[in-house]
Amino acid sequence: MRCRQSAVAMAAGRFARSVAAVAAVAVLAACSAAEERGPQPILGWSVADDVVHLWIGTCNGDPETEVVEADDTVTITVVSTRRDPGDACQDSVSVSLQAPLDGRAVIDGATGREAEPMEG
Repeated sequence: MRCRQSAVAMAAGRFARSVAAVAAVAVLAACSAAEERGPQPILGWSVADDVVHLWIGTCNGDPETEVVEADDTVTITVVSTRRDPGDACQDSVSVSLQAPLDGRAVIDGATGREAEPMEG
């Protein structure tokens, strides 16, 4: 009977180690995917003269911007590292335009669509 109990205990130990290894791999995969650097969608924006203030769904992601101004649009691409702690944190960044926005559409470079302004 004792040998059988030892075999069962050993099998249970191997199973527990296998589960722990799978869980560790899943956690590492989730962390690396969650911290991917790249273009991020603009969650909202506001403007004051020639400065556009942007909010991005990353947290402490060191956002950088690229701005392309045209006669009727301003395309802003924000590159940041996605660290998602939930709604507790958002990055903000301000960009200075060469001229006031003056009715030009703000285009989100990450999505290619017009970005929604923040309601005031």
